[in-house]
Amino acid sequence: MNELKLPFYAKLALSLLSFFLIVSIARSGSEIIIPLLFAFLIAIMLLPVAAFLERWRFPRGLAALTSLLLFIIVLASIIMLLTRQMQSFITDLPTLETKLMTTIDSLQKWINEEFHINSTTQMSYLEKLAVNTLGTATSFISSTLLSVSSLLIFIVFVLLYTFFMLVYRKLLVKFLVSLFAEKHKETLMDVVTRTRMIIKSYVGGLMIEMVVVAIVNCSLFAILGVKYALLLGMMAAIFNLIPYFGIFMALLLCTVVTLATGTPISALQVAIGLFLVHLVDSNILFPSIVGSKVKINALVTIMGVLLGNMLWGVPGMFLAIPVIAMIKIICESIDSLHPWAILLGTDEKKAKEKVVVIEQKPEQE
Repeated sequence: MNELKLPFYAKLALSLLSFFLIVSIARSGSEIIIPLLFAFLIAIMLLPVAAFLERWRFPRGLAALTSLLLFIIVLASIIMLLTRQMQSFITDLPTLETKLMTTIDSLQKWINEEFHINSTTQMSYLEKLAVNTLGTATSFISSTLLSVSSLLIFIVFVLLYTFFMLVYRKLLVKFLVSLFAEKHKETLMDVVTRTRMIIKSYVGGLMIEMVVVAIVNCSLFAILGVKYALLLGMMAAIFNLIPYFGIFMALLLCTVVTLATGTPISALQVAIGLFLVHLVDSNILFPSIVGSKVKINALVTIMGVLLGNMLWGVPGMFLAIPVIAMIKIICESIDSLHPWAILLGTDEKKAKEKVVVIEQKPEQE
């Protein structure tokens, strides 16, 4: 059967239309898609536990339920720990804002005395920026950890989706296989296997990295005598999961809170310490623990995180890299989508080889 060959402008128009439709569906269906994606990631992480229990003669439903209960216990412990810290932080928030404004006022006077610069407008902007940063960070944390209604509903649906994905995983794979022709079965199974392995390696390594960074951050803040050292250390480690942008969000939050509870010198020490931890993490810890399983270039990573934030907010920033990784695996497995895999990846050698092959084809013909 001959393939329909379309001119370039038609292909471009169809590609743009497809992209627009995908983005529209992703935005309008966020309440369903976001819990499903989180459940998919959790199910992949819990799959080895469920499979291990099944080998010990556990029924599939009981194995899925047991592995899910273990995950709930760990998650509940983390939420309870953060909630206790947040309650103290929110109680002290009015005092913190007052002290922050006093500190900024003293800093403004010092700049005027030392540098003779009329910085009224600049410091007014800094005051607004600092208060907004503290308020935004507090709003994000409280809405994420203490908004009982929406958070509880979200977690319940994620756990339900995870349970059913573990129970019906073979049925879901069989459904995917039945959608495609027999000649594509091998390619499809390869995509499923690679997706499972890469996502498991990436998410598992990321969780280990987050725990290590949280321990280092909390220890560093405790040594520096920072108030809310445990809360700030853990929040900085969570923000660190967001590529590139996470470190700036963590720096803003930790520096502003430390400035409100301590001295400018303490805030500077916290910023320097957090930046040094990030350097060690990004250059040593992340490559050794997470590895190079997800080979996505920096430009696509930044664009993906921004697009994820535009579509789904903070959850979209966390989900951006796993989603791009899955898209890249699909593009690598389909010949017609190889150019997109080259665009998403980091392997310039393979890209050059692909270009050489394309350039040589007209000569051979």
